Amino acid sequence: MPESSSTRLVDRVFRMRELAILLVLLVMIGVTQLGNSEFLSEQGIKDLLLNATILVLVATGQSLVVITKNVDLSVGSTLGISAFATGTYLQGGGNPVVAVALAVLLGVVFGLLNGLLVSLGQVPALVVTLGTLYVIRGVDSIWVG
Repeated sequence: MPESSSTRLVDRVFRMRELAILLVLLVMIGVTQLGNSEFLSEQGIKDLLLNATILVLVATGQSLVVITKNVDLSVGSTLGISAFATGTYLQGGGNPVVAVALAVLLGVVFGLLNGLLVSLGQVPALVVTLGTLYVIRGVDSIWVG
């Protein structure tokens, strides 16, 4: 069955839209490189990849929540308290492997708490995670002083 002209037009529009996004990205990279010659250096690329890694890890966990048609508002606060606990531990001369395990453990504990309250407690995810967000922020405030 031959492709209709409307199908080809739709395909072209989608390809152009993706091409436009790519062109905007390339322009942004070029402008940033002109403003900061270190942007595309070896260290600059390492920094970009390191920052992206953190977002990928958080987005991976968040995707599981989104797949179940829920929302987790406490992700940022959980990341923050995990980072703060890890940094505090490392400043005290702690082992980096233990620090990573500590960060993961904190994330798992808060995620498990949220999951149990939503699934077993039948409390809406929005309410649970909003509450967790403020509990974690309170703990952060007390901890920091």
